[in-house]
Amino acid sequence: MVRWIIALIVVLVVGFFIYVNVSNKLPEGLGVTDGLLKPCSSSPNCVSTQAAPEDTVHYAEPIIYTGGRKDTQLSIESYMLNKGNARIVSSTLGYVHFEVTSHLVGYIDDVEFYLPEADSVVHFRSGSRVGHSDFGVNRERVRKIQDLLVN
Repeated sequence: MVRWIIALIVVLVVGFFIYVNVSNKLPEGLGVTDGLLKPCSSSPNCVSTQAAPEDTVHYAEPIIYTGGRKDTQLSIESYMLNKGNARIVSSTLGYVHFEVTSHLVGYIDDVEFYLPEADSVVHFRSGSRVGHSDFGVNRERVRKIQDLLVN
């Protein structure tokens, strides 16, 4: 009986990791289209400055920065890359997309920053590819970027 339980647990754990690996595909529609990042899905594992302010689950304030656009973007890129679990997927002046992989399970979050040329503001979208809840990880990540740029 104990062997069956252990075997079942092993199968479930292996199945879970296979599910995460298969589901961690790059979503379509990322990037900036007509000045907008992709909207968050209905699940609470995404935060965006371009969600409606009354959408308290997904909305976060954009970051107003002082200094140059390029220097601000380089600060963001440096901060994210120094975390050790992020890689740049795409970067052009005014836009950068990271994949951030969780250490334990291997979930991938897509984290995008958009710095419009006409404003001194950073828009962002940070969303998990898999699952429903992220236990506030995306919102906390963005709060740390806000702290970096405001201080």
